[in-house]
Amino acid sequence: MEHRVLLFSIACHGILLWRLWSQKLAGTYLFLTIFLSAEVLQNLVILPVRSGSDLYAWIYFLSTPILWFLAYLVVLELYRLILEDYPGIASVGRKAVNWCMGLAVIVSFAYAIPDLRTTTGPFPVLRIYFIVERSTVLGLLLFLVLIQLFLIRYRLELSANRRVYATGYALYFGVGVALDIIYTSLGIRVVETVTLWGVAVAGVLLLAGAVLLSSEGEARVQLESTDSNSDGARLQQQLADINRLLSRAARGRG
Repeated sequence: MEHRVLLFSIACHGILLWRLWSQKLAGTYLFLTIFLSAEVLQNLVILPVRSGSDLYAWIYFLSTPILWFLAYLVVLELYRLILEDYPGIASVGRKAVNWCMGLAVIVSFAYAIPDLRTTTGPFPVLRIYFIVERSTVLGLLLFLVLIQLFLIRYRLELSANRRVYATGYALYFGVGVALDIIYTSLGIRVVETVTLWGVAVAGVLLLAGAVLLSSEGEARVQLESTDSNSDGARLQQQLADINRLLSRAARGRG
């Protein structure tokens, strides 16, 4: 059953990657494409390896940090694409991601290292690994949630593809974070069934992305015209003012 679900996940990744290439979207969503390709490669390498073996563990522990880094690049890509009309805000958002993720890793090490002396088990260093992993993925998920809140608050005029990208990736990454927390908290024997269902749900999200993303979806969706006194107009003006202020502040520091 585990192999079947893993094959299903690989197939879903492949379909979405094919869709990105066939619709000429791979270059536009470059880091998403690289991230999905890296997940496929990890799954293909793990597929013939017996679950629970030392080799399986080594493959997972060596490859997963690469996926963390690529997921971080995807979040930066989302900020760039969603806020391309507001470079001042986009720059602050990317810097916030950089600083907060770096701080999260440092704090995780500082929290975990003093406990190594009292940690029992054959591999106490894994405690550091899991704490850093949890801090990293939760931090990335937080910034993905902030993107969603920003979109809801300011009603940006985005293309259908970018809305699908922002929402779909947040859901997909959220499923992965939930599975990771359950796995590290309860252990593989307790959560094997839940993990399989989670991987299946993540695959369905990938298939939904393959259906919804298209070259036509790059056209920007025009919101209904509003007069200068409407809520929409005030929000757009507020956003423009914030962007102008941050851009001036950035130039002043430069």
